[in-house]
Amino acid sequence: MINTIEVNTHGLTYPVLVGEELEAALADLLKRASRGNCCFLIFDANFYALHGQRLVASLRKTRLRYTEFVVPSGEKTKSDIVLSGIYDFLLGERISRDDLIVAVGGGVTSDLVGYAASTVLRGVNWAVVPTTLLGMVDAAIGGKTGINHRQGKNLIGAFWQPLFVCCDVRFLMTLSERQIVAGLGEVLKCAGLSGLPEIAMLSGFVRDGDLYDSKALTHLVHFSAEYKADVVSKDERDTSRRLVLNYGHTFAHGIEKALGYGKLLHGEAVIIGIDAALALGERCGYRIRGLTAYRTLVGTMMGLLPKRKIDPARVIDAMALDKKRLSGEQRFVLLRRIGSPVVETNVKPALVAAAIDEAISRYREYGDSHA
Repeated sequence: MINTIEVNTHGLTYPVLVGEELEAALADLLKRASRGNCCFLIFDANFYALHGQRLVASLRKTRLRYTEFVVPSGEKTKSDIVLSGIYDFLLGERISRDDLIVAVGGGVTSDLVGYAASTVLRGVNWAVVPTTLLGMVDAAIGGKTGINHRQGKNLIGAFWQPLFVCCDVRFLMTLSERQIVAGLGEVLKCAGLSGLPEIAMLSGFVRDGDLYDSKALTHLVHFSAEYKADVVSKDERDTSRRLVLNYGHTFAHGIEKALGYGKLLHGEAVIIGIDAALALGERCGYRIRGLTAYRTLVGTMMGLLPKRKIDPARVIDAMALDKKRLSGEQRFVLLRRIGSPVVETNVKPALVAAAIDEAISRYREYGDSHA
């Protein structure tokens, strides 16, 4: 069964497909989107090693014209050096503006390849085949593309919506548990922004302990993708409503940079960042109904994370260049209540520092108790 979600932006409406064994559906999407022109398939290296040949073999059965390129895995791939290599490949293969670029990989791949698509020849159509849980529930949807800069994460980028997103949950079966948990960090975000039923759904999945339950994962992907599609459709350019999707991320990006990219996966840092956002909300005076269940879930998920030594002072320094600042002030997404986020800008630095200290202490505590 294939579930289809629509993203409706100002200039483009496109489908997000969620299901299992979607090779035939993908081939059909590629044929229609490329319109007889060439498809440039850009694969994440880890995915290509596991599934690339099978996926390409399924495409050989069609009349699709395609060529392949593989990029390294990991956050450090989102760099100007790898981006330049993609440009060399595309231009060396004489790409035209009528062709189609396809990102096949996790969030790093879609961010990087989408940015290449937005800039080569001043913009070429692209599509996404996310192959990680984080990619399916977040990174592939909404048209945010970009690379990292030495001063911070995702500081160079563009909005460039794909023609389609195809989420084949079967690909999640070969991910590590760590990658699954990282993806669940973004589901945790959506659950807090959504409401108590979604928190209960995610809590049940985590409590059951089978991180490879394909039926449950399909349900989680569909819920999160549908939530994000709705938000993006109302605010494509991140000027109002879409800002709530930054919940936990101001802290998470600071944690990632403070540790050095790759020490924690993005979704892992988001889990800690959400705990910090909850702590900050309480310090700002929000008394959140239903918080106990959510806080318990966040703590349980922190217990699944690898242990890293995080320096709170370095996190604060790293957060100083967050790209979502407003007139020099940092913006924090907080919860007035479960399912009701608010964006705060006038937050005292001392409260932010205290929230970071509290979240890092709790991360250490849960890590020790689950070691």
